[in-house]
Amino acid sequence: MRREVPAVVTVLGLAVAGCGFSSVDPHSSVSVSGRALDASGKPLAHAHVVLVRQADIGQVIFGSVLAVGTLSTICFAPDPPAICEKARTATTDADGRYRFELKGSDTQGSLGTKATMNVVFSGRSSQTSTTVSFTTEDTSVTVPDARLWNLGARISAQPGRVRLSWRPLPAPAGKGTGYSVQLSDVRSGAALWTQPASGSRADVDPRLLEDVHGAAAVSAGTDLPGGSGAGKVRASYLSPRLPVPGRAVAPPSRGRPCAPVIGAAGTVGAFGACAETDGDLSRPAGLSGGGTVSGAAVDLGSPRALSLVVVRGFSGQFLVETSRDGTTWQSLATGFGSAYAVEPPGRTTARYLRVRSPTGLDESLSTEISVW
Repeated sequence: MRREVPAVVTVLGLAVAGCGFSSVDPHSSVSVSGRALDASGKPLAHAHVVLVRQADIGQVIFGSVLAVGTLSTICFAPDPPAICEKARTATTDADGRYRFELKGSDTQGSLGTKATMNVVFSGRSSQTSTTVSFTTEDTSVTVPDARLWNLGARISAQPGRVRLSWRPLPAPAGKGTGYSVQLSDVRSGAALWTQPASGSRADVDPRLLEDVHGAAAVSAGTDLPGGSGAGKVRASYLSPRLPVPGRAVAPPSRGRPCAPVIGAAGTVGAFGACAETDGDLSRPAGLSGGGTVSGAAVDLGSPRALSLVVVRGFSGQFLVETSRDGTTWQSLATGFGSAYAVEPPGRTTARYLRVRSPTGLDESLSTEISVW
């Protein structure tokens, strides 16, 4: 029986209900204020705070908590990324208070819908951060007091896995706590994997990092009561990023020929070198063919027993299929979202692996297919 590796494919802690049309006049002035506290509950004075609209971050991808949670640091760096051009910045006063002034249109999506807004701040060491997410329901928004929390995250190498452990959040951090574990590329900072967790520890398959020099972090999300004009408020607490001990190796599929899959019929094009197996886990492969590229196929060179398949960068629902001859295909799994992994049944053997949209959606911007 195959086993799916759990993954978070939506934004844990940032997925505030931003649907529905906004009642705020797009031409009106809107104020957003709140207070940042340190881990002991004291005012976080003279701290950097960032306000960013979720839509400006780009496509919602796995690991967005990690990316958003670092904005209070990277947006004040000498050479900040492009997203910071759309973010607003402020500094707390001696009482930890901050305030932003913006227009109603800045709080809405392109069709006048309510947009999720994120306030992000971190401590002086920039090791931990808190993100408060909300929708704008009035022209005067008061965000609930939010504080930093030290999750006390620790990481260790175990046989065949990497284990993260942490201290559970105390009650004042909010209600309905959910945890996730995040993997990122130390060099680029790109988020590579996010999976749900519970209790106070989680195990991660180190193969998910391949041969990348990786880091891991723990994120906790809660409902945050209080405030006004902010709708449902969520808080996300991000731990420091910890170096992952050791390094896994590149999968056998690395550098293997691959081919575009065309249309809903799943027609496989010509095999050759392509970016779907190049080891860049976050850059779109940009496949092209004689029609809509609905997926990709990989040639492993010869039949081999499969133990893990990882699919990155696909959108919506997709099929994972195997074949011994490249002509007759068997279904292995049905995946969904931009990060997916499955451990095939023990005797699954194949030379070819195909990942495709069953409805023929454009998947030319998928990033990587990895096979062990």
